[in-house]
Amino acid sequence: MPMKVRIAAKQVEKKLLGVANEIKQNPYKILPECGGDCGKCYFEKLKKEIEKLKDEKYAEKVAKKKGFLGALAATMLLAEQKIPYVAFIKMGDENVYYAKRGKAKDELLVGLQNWDKPHVRLLAYLDIAKKKKVSLFSMPDKIVCSKEPPKEFLQFLQKKFSCNKNEYVKIKWRNIEIKACSDKNTIAEMKKYFYYPDFEKEITVEVKANVVECVLRCSHCLIEDVLKQDIDSGPYINGMVSDKKFLENYRKKILWNIESKRVFIIGNKCYGDNEEAFLKELEPKEWEMEAVMEILKNERKAIILETASATKLLEKYGADLQKLKEEYYEKKKEERLKSLPIVKGDRIAEFVDSLARIYKVEGKEGVIRAIKSKKMDIKEKAISYAFLYALGVKGEEWKYTKMEIDFGKHLAGYVDSLLKAEGEEYKKKLDVLLKEVG
Repeated sequence: MPMKVRIAAKQVEKKLLGVANEIKQNPYKILPECGGDCGKCYFEKLKKEIEKLKDEKYAEKVAKKKGFLGALAATMLLAEQKIPYVAFIKMGDENVYYAKRGKAKDELLVGLQNWDKPHVRLLAYLDIAKKKKVSLFSMPDKIVCSKEPPKEFLQFLQKKFSCNKNEYVKIKWRNIEIKACSDKNTIAEMKKYFYYPDFEKEITVEVKANVVECVLRCSHCLIEDVLKQDIDSGPYINGMVSDKKFLENYRKKILWNIESKRVFIIGNKCYGDNEEAFLKELEPKEWEMEAVMEILKNERKAIILETASATKLLEKYGADLQKLKEEYYEKKKEERLKSLPIVKGDRIAEFVDSLARIYKVEGKEGVIRAIKSKKMDIKEKAISYAFLYALGVKGEEWKYTKMEIDFGKHLAGYVDSLLKAEGEEYKKKLDVLLKEVG
């Protein structure tokens, strides 16, 4: 057991002296209680030896020896001593302090000097338990020696280690169930409180995790066989992974096995192979729709997303979103403008035609942007206001003179007709508007 030494802090010294004094006043408290099924109890034999330790000279002699009684004698004598230095060991994230005395093993000293800590004190009894083949169960105020786990001990474990989360590792032992969801391995933490060799043989472990939830009534569940699969609990029972890691591994295994099925999953919700329901959740934008549909059409395996996002789906399949968007709007622009005739004319004709075409591709916002970016004369400003007025844009009047506003309002009806026109009709409506402009 790796041990380090440091100067004793006052609170550490006070705590160790307090435990030592309690044991000196009542050394029998360290003897395990008999659970009633032990037969001839080994620990009963120690009572006579402990009685002798009340003689301080005898205790000093025993304290120089190895073994359990040597550690007990050294701990009792500690009550009258100064502790300038302490040793400590690491138990998980915890530093456990003790005073190094005599020849007794560190584990014996650590366990007895920290008898107030039920998960530490058991260290003092492990050699005896293994040698004498007895089982020990450590609770807050006592240790019990019993062939079978006492009911009160099982209830103590259940109360101490059960969590109240919805997802957990269910540890079943005898008549109790413990819901484990710690950052640590709950089985390893539990074992600090007892010595019972048959523990691993008696427990069962199950995972309770809502990895996938069916949100549709499918005629046949495509992943039913996967959801019924078990995970190897050996590494968990042996303390190699934490509760949370075991839950995570379980999720990964389920999802890994689902990947070979053609199903759609968002978060933990499964939509079976229903493309329509899946697409409704994704809510793809116009420019995303075609690419998303192409993926759904060709993918033969599972599509699993953490969140409902068409963008995340496209990224998962390596789509260049910017390029996709640009290509979509360029194509849309071509489609919308292909029905319009080529217009040739003067500067005003080109200006009107450009605003009309911008509207057909980019809508009202595109027209506003185009007007804001252009330097215009009086006639162009009147035309601009006509477009804004026809499109119902308000709040821009301050940029125009009364004459430009009045003229723009007159032209607005002609602009409205132009924006609704297609093909040769567009050319006619444009000519009418240009005549009104003059």
